[in-house]
Amino acid sequence: MIYASALPSRFRRARIALVGFGDVGQRILAQRQALVHGSTQSPALRAIARRTGWDLDQPLMAKRLARWTQRWIVLLPPPDAWPQEVIDRRSRALSQAMRRASGLGPRRLVYISTTGVYGDHAGREVRETDPLLTRQARSLRRIDAEQSWRRLHAHVLRVPGITAHDRLPTDRIRRASPVLRPEEDVFTNHIHADDLARIAWAALWKGRPRRVTNTVMQGPLKMGDYFDLVADQFGLARCPRVSRTELLEAVQRGEVSPMMASFMQDSRRVLGDRLNELGVRLHFSKIQDLIRSAGSQGT
Repeated sequence: MIYASALPSRFRRARIALVGFGDVGQRILAQRQALVHGSTQSPALRAIARRTGWDLDQPLMAKRLARWTQRWIVLLPPPDAWPQEVIDRRSRALSQAMRRASGLGPRRLVYISTTGVYGDHAGREVRETDPLLTRQARSLRRIDAEQSWRRLHAHVLRVPGITAHDRLPTDRIRRASPVLRPEEDVFTNHIHADDLARIAWAALWKGRPRRVTNTVMQGPLKMGDYFDLVADQFGLARCPRVSRTELLEAVQRGEVSPMMASFMQDSRRVLGDRLNELGVRLHFSKIQDLIRSAGSQGT
């Protein structure tokens, strides 16, 4: 899904495309509309909004979009039609169409990637300059996509688990889905969806070309501790703790999805020092703050 808008006069000459209009894309739009409507220096936003069902896997549609807009925030994940594929054909085709397009002048691009590209660092701290060790096909496709977009000087945001007041794992906790024992558990990192929307917008205007920025809260937790905090805040029973062998057996029985199990393979503590370059201050700098806030609201 693609969203495009006619913006206030200071941005009027720039056409902006949100490629992949899911939850974060919708939050970007809502924040921009709220900012303009709430400003005493600008008239009410007079926007022409279009949601289009363009299939960007079709070369003609990709070419049309590439010629139409100047600034992009690409939130579209690689397709999962071929789970073992390590190439993001969609990003390759779309970026190639952009390279061939002409007449629009300089472009600014932001690509939303994942911290999954770092792979397993055995719980060590990870910065943007550290090696990409992933062996998972899903993350290898992301690396391929990053390379495609960085050839066009895109600013890449590497994003961990996206959370929000309505995106905490309470349903999984109620199902008593198992998590790993402390001695085998992995570190997990998070970002609030609203903060990510603000970061993506800032990167579109302030991000350095080809730069990579980790978008993470401070103070990562081990996954089991994270689930325990949520359970305690909402008065739920904690998830059972199992060994890694027992987890694999639960996957084979269909009690845990392979996708969820894949999140328990890699352990790293991702640092987000470069966020200062974008001038963004997180509204939720620690996952504990979000959990307490959500619990007090009864979310």
